[in-house]
Amino acid sequence: MLSTDEQKALVDEALFLRGRIVASYSQVEFILADFSVKADLRFPYRITDRIKAAKRIADREGYESYKVELLAICDQLLAYDDIRHFMAHGFLTLTTDKKGNHQFEFLRYEREGEGKFNLLQGKTEVERLRAAANDITEFTERTIDLFRRIYREKGLEK
Repeated sequence: MLSTDEQKALVDEALFLRGRIVASYSQVEFILADFSVKADLRFPYRITDRIKAAKRIADREGYESYKVELLAICDQLLAYDDIRHFMAHGFLTLTTDKKGNHQFEFLRYEREGEGKFNLLQGKTEVERLRAAANDITEFTERTIDLFRRIYREKGLEK
């Protein structure tokens, strides 16, 4: 059985990783909006609209050299959407057993329609949260590197 201090350490790490995941997603979310505002003079609010805007810009003349990377980033961001929702909106609990194993559970509601909601559940361990945080952090770093290059080469930094 895990001691109280070990349980607190697990929860603290899970909360830290939760923050990394949400913050990383938010960085990319902002960059897509900023790109649209600077390159298209529009502010798409929903993430799906930001992705559509970035893809439209990628099709423009002068952006051909960035298109493959832009499309990959747009498509990959959607892969993080579910985990981002659980991290940002989920209720977190920790359970442990007598063997020292642990499991985190995230609960959140998703609207299915007017007056209809579905309770969603996700279970994981700290090791999987670490891997997810590392993965999205690496993705965010690649995204920032690409947009730094685009902004510099297209004069969008102003």
